[in-house]
Amino acid sequence: MNRILFCISIFFLGFGLLHGQQSDSAQRRYFYQPYAYGSMAMFSPWNVVINGSFDVLQLDGKNRNINELPYGVGMKNVFKNTFVHPGATISQIGWGRWFTTEVLPMNFTKEGAQWLPNYQLHLIGGGMTFRMLQEWYAYQGVSAPGAWAAGTIALYHVLNEAVENEDYVGYNSDPIADLLVFDWLGAVLFMNDDVAEFFSQTLHLTDWSQLPMITFPHGQLGNNGLYYSMKWNIPTSDKWSAWYLMGMSNMAGASYKLDGENSITIGAGVRGKNLYLVDQRVRALTLNLVATGGIFWDKNNSLMASLTASGQQDQTVIVNVYPGVFEVAGISPTIWAAWGSTGTLGIGVGVRSGIGVGYRNR
Repeated sequence: MNRILFCISIFFLGFGLLHGQQSDSAQRRYFYQPYAYGSMAMFSPWNVVINGSFDVLQLDGKNRNINELPYGVGMKNVFKNTFVHPGATISQIGWGRWFTTEVLPMNFTKEGAQWLPNYQLHLIGGGMTFRMLQEWYAYQGVSAPGAWAAGTIALYHVLNEAVENEDYVGYNSDPIADLLVFDWLGAVLFMNDDVAEFFSQTLHLTDWSQLPMITFPHGQLGNNGLYYSMKWNIPTSDKWSAWYLMGMSNMAGASYKLDGENSITIGAGVRGKNLYLVDQRVRALTLNLVATGGIFWDKNNSLMASLTASGQQDQTVIVNVYPGVFEVAGISPTIWAAWGSTGTLGIGVGVRSGIGVGYRNR
């Protein structure tokens, strides 16, 4: 397993080194801001790895006991399909079908639009996260921040694919598009300062990820997940912006500026409930979708608190409160609470940049 991680990390490391040579000396930060409040205060390499690697565990019916997951089997199968025999795997369904469902936006059915999360979460979201990590490492004074960002991204992407693979052994086409096309292409795309400036200044793309918690008594990972917010300022208004959220939930809505720093956003859309098999030849999966909606408060585009509700059974209602909202004995904690329609209850607290601790009844 260590050799597999090493080989895949080297695949990304070259791009990180190139980026480091080109922009490590640059002082401007497009995405990371060292705020002591909100989601920006929670951004760190370890939170990226936790939120991103285990993103799929948000779905109903997933095993959240992360110490029980078959990492070795998952990594071995991902490595074989992606780097040993990708052509043989794709040939099981044909190159044309693979391109039109995984790479090119040509199939718009629920069963065939696997390309949509690839563009949203791997190309745009993953590319922004790579650049944001590079800026975080640079701010911390780390040498070669581009290389460190590449290593972090590689670890997160590989673990993400291994966790999604579970204990399956056989042909699996999903990680091929992710690791060989969109993940590294996103990193290359966001190396360009013009691209970074467009997404940060025009679309106000930022990280609104959730607050991961280790919950007891079952030792589960709860409330994790990578989310990306985009706002486009409506030209005819100084107060209103169109808004879009990408992640396991996709929402669209409107954001209203309360003052020079604070905004309230309301949106609705769909979120993943669980996965089902589309094509057993290559273990192609897609999501059953349910309705969702939420209200969000942000300060300078750093998420301060959110309330979301959906048709998901395990986490029907979720509340997240980020640093800067409450203060107790000089500490501003994070707070999470969740209720599920099947009787699931969860609550937890954490501190800035850290993984929280909480209770979950099942």
